[in-house]
Amino acid sequence: MANCPKCGKPIPAGQEKCPSCDGEPLDLNVGTSAHINLLKKKLEKDPSNAKLHIELGDIYQKHGALNDALIEYQKAVKIDAKNFDAQIKSAYIYLRFKELDKAERAYVAALHIKPTSMESLIGLFRAYYLQDKTAEAIVLGEKIVRAKPDNVEFHVLMKNLYNRKGDKEKTFAELQKLESLTPNNEKIIKEIALHYRDENNMKKLIEYYNKLLDMQIDDIDLGFHIGKYYYENNEYNKAIEHLNRLLKKNITPEMAIMTRAYLTLTYFNAGDITESKNLADKIQPSEADQMDSDTQKKLASLLFQFGQNAFQANKTKQAIAFFEKAVDFDKETTEYVQMLNKIKDEKTLSNKKIVKKISIIAVGVIVVCILALLIWKFMHNKITIEIRPVEDVIVLIDDKPMLAESEKPGIVSSPTLLVGKYNVVVEKEGYKKWQDTVKIEFGKNTKLMVELIPIYYFLQLTSLPESAVVSIDGQVVGKTPFASDRMLACPHVVEVGYEGYATWRANLTVQERDSIDLGVITLKNLAGKWSGMVGKEAYRYNAAFNMTIEQENAILAIKYSHEPKANHTYRGKLKGKIEDNKFFAEGEVTYKYLKVFYWVTEKKKIVMQGEISDGWERIEGTQNLEGTGDKSFWVTPRQ
Repeated sequence: MANCPKCGKPIPAGQEKCPSCDGEPLDLNVGTSAHINLLKKKLEKDPSNAKLHIELGDIYQKHGALNDALIEYQKAVKIDAKNFDAQIKSAYIYLRFKELDKAERAYVAALHIKPTSMESLIGLFRAYYLQDKTAEAIVLGEKIVRAKPDNVEFHVLMKNLYNRKGDKEKTFAELQKLESLTPNNEKIIKEIALHYRDENNMKKLIEYYNKLLDMQIDDIDLGFHIGKYYYENNEYNKAIEHLNRLLKKNITPEMAIMTRAYLTLTYFNAGDITESKNLADKIQPSEADQMDSDTQKKLASLLFQFGQNAFQANKTKQAIAFFEKAVDFDKETTEYVQMLNKIKDEKTLSNKKIVKKISIIAVGVIVVCILALLIWKFMHNKITIEIRPVEDVIVLIDDKPMLAESEKPGIVSSPTLLVGKYNVVVEKEGYKKWQDTVKIEFGKNTKLMVELIPIYYFLQLTSLPESAVVSIDGQVVGKTPFASDRMLACPHVVEVGYEGYATWRANLTVQERDSIDLGVITLKNLAGKWSGMVGKEAYRYNAAFNMTIEQENAILAIKYSHEPKANHTYRGKLKGKIEDNKFFAEGEVTYKYLKVFYWVTEKKKIVMQGEISDGWERIEGTQNLEGTGDKSFWVTPRQ
């Protein structure tokens, strides 16, 4: 059973990937496998040799078999509990597996063996950190940062630990240290800015917000906090400039509502009543839920004031709109409700007088409109066409495509048209065009019956080899030599295929009364002489490899010849096959090479597999020759 190279857990037999993490199964080369087998044999003779167990574990760990490595390290621990390498390496894998309690015990054991080991100290610190053992982690972390004062990672971890503990002073001290080590770190600058915001140190907050802007980073929440600060401290010009700039950013709808609310208040306090009123007009009652109560009350007071100004200017409708918004934003202030009710009552009395006059006028207007509508109706009618067949037809009225509405299957209707004469054309691919002049009369729809006449043609072809399968539009219709039944004169895709040969394909567009003879179609196969390259060994001029292929359908007989360098040759006969443009061959070759003063001959197995190009003019893939491993290859026909 193989082990996952990512997490070390066993991969069940028959599965290609680890069910826990989708890792690929372990793949060891021949040399590594041999080394592992040698160590296992030594351990069979000397099972209490801790050094051999550690050496075997190191090989497993190097190749990602962490679970197997851990087993060997733990065997070494049982043999010699004071072996530092066995303890520290076990601890490392436990940490990788997130078995934190076991990692902790192993690192503690390693520290007892070597109290000065920084690796053990750091590992134990990480185990404490991941287990949320804050106090223990802080003790070790402070030792580590004293030994590694410029290590950014450990200052980040210590900052997090102090923050867990609630020690704001030490958390901020770590942030300052991190800023000195990484002066352009966006995350650190932002955390410092948030610290100053929480401490209400606006001078420092603005300083660090500007640092973020210099780094082309705009934190919208911090920006709004600063804009609100300018407003509350009567620095209205700064607030207007700042809040307007935020609105141009890609901000959330909630933040946009709050930003516009404070802009409305700021413009009013800055004396720009017109701009403030324009913004107030756009405020919606539903936006109240997105604001805190303090902002709601401030806006309600301003909206009420705008309502009073509109009422005094005899703009009753506008006044009511502002008073209604004021009530929506502050339902607790009775003054707003009373003023709104008073104006609505006065407006109701006035409206009753106006309604009576309007009603008389409206009756006359309605009568005129009905008469006009009836005249228009009788002047505009439709063309209804019953078409067979109706699928995929194009209907043109006066050379313009008709946006037809289907009333029921086989029947379409035009849009409403003015009375008069129209040229109607019905077209469908593979059918004769139908056209006629149609007259639409007053108050009457026009009905047409259109029977489209199909256009047919005949197709014939043959092939080498014969008896190839012929498909039209994806449907098998026969074998070569082939003569079709009548075919509808529209675009078709014709394919000719034979096992072991490249499929021939063509798109046919046929006009009326055509009869097409495609003649003899010769299908490509792989038979012939091929030359190419194998891997990076073929460095000498013309030191490529050659294949002579004899083919009978999908079955291949291959003569293989390869000379990767001087006095080294591989020759033999292979058997192959072709399936769906996939090439596969296997067999045995004779390897002959000159060793000092005499020739040596060996038999080697070979497997080749690859892809055949769309034009069947190139084969490329991977060759596995016994003793040399996988190598890429390619071949093309030899001229």
